[in-house]
Amino acid sequence: MAVADRDPDRAAALAAAHRLDAVDPRRLLDDDRVEMVAVATPPAGHARIVLDALAAGRHVFCEKPLATRLEDATAVLRATAGPGAPRLTVDYVLRRNPLYALLGRLQRELFGPPRRFAFENLASDEHLGPGHWFWDREVSGGILVEHGVHFFDACAWLLGSQPELVQAVEAARPGGPVDTVVATARHPGGATASYAHAFARPARAELQWTTLDWGSARATLAGWIPVELQLEAWAGGPALGLLQRLAADPGATLAVPGYRPSGAERLKVELVELARQPGGDHHLRLRATLGGAAAKARVYRESVRAGLADLLAAIADGRQPLVSPADGWRSLAVALAAQGSAASGASARPESLPPDLAPEAAVTGSRP
Repeated sequence: MAVADRDPDRAAALAAAHRLDAVDPRRLLDDDRVEMVAVATPPAGHARIVLDALAAGRHVFCEKPLATRLEDATAVLRATAGPGAPRLTVDYVLRRNPLYALLGRLQRELFGPPRRFAFENLASDEHLGPGHWFWDREVSGGILVEHGVHFFDACAWLLGSQPELVQAVEAARPGGPVDTVVATARHPGGATASYAHAFARPARAELQWTTLDWGSARATLAGWIPVELQLEAWAGGPALGLLQRLAADPGATLAVPGYRPSGAERLKVELVELARQPGGDHHLRLRATLGGAAAKARVYRESVRAGLADLLAAIADGRQPLVSPADGWRSLAVALAAQGSAASGASARPESLPPDLAPEAAVTGSRP
């Protein structure tokens, strides 16, 4: 086994720690024993490595974003579209988070798609020094591309649609780089979404949450890697029965293929208030936890593991991964439209998939 890195010293150190060979990246791609490549470089390097790996016949697990330019993402899509082409997935960990999976089930069985999605990310910059590549838009793509694609993808997945219009603003710290972005989006049918990212806090004060609203129910997820969920719902007796059945077996309710539970997962359902009149709605509350804030690193790791497991299953089954190359393309298109809106001050429409590539994913991934 071997490891490659653009920094030979770093490759040598990792190889020594795990008793591997440190080699040139090209040598790995040329080695027929290599079947799959994980791409985890800074974003601007993703597309070139991905295209080289696909051309060599290797399956690819790509860190987000798929690329920083839409033309490069389109080239990747074309390289994965032909008969017998290698499989590729993008590491959108929220698709593999058990709390998102639970919300997907509640949508299918109770609420339908949400009318509102809102994400607030008050993030740390303590480990992002002034020379870090994160601040260099030529390398990272900018906050909306480097980080925002996670949430553009998760929102489109839950809503079952891509945004038709986006608008955004950016703000820079005095004398420094852009560290705050806010984007809003309108989806078909009138659903709306908003995304706020600010990288300006100490690590101990980080705070992230996501809110979803269905009109008759509202859910709040704690953490950008969600570890806690609280749902308030106003629904009838059948809904109470379903929630109680889900809470009775949290292991099965929160199961995600490839994700290994820790045993700290819990679900609790409360009947807060009985319906005020016969046939009316009860006030219900559901709380779910994956182990609290201390579980974040493990939940993140297991969500990545589940994405890898899905890619391996897709290779074996001859199907597309649940997060397809087209999903990576679409979320990048939204991020770039938002970035363009911030620069121009006008609303923007995200680009659509090229017509010859659109049939592969007429639906946004696998609906939750």
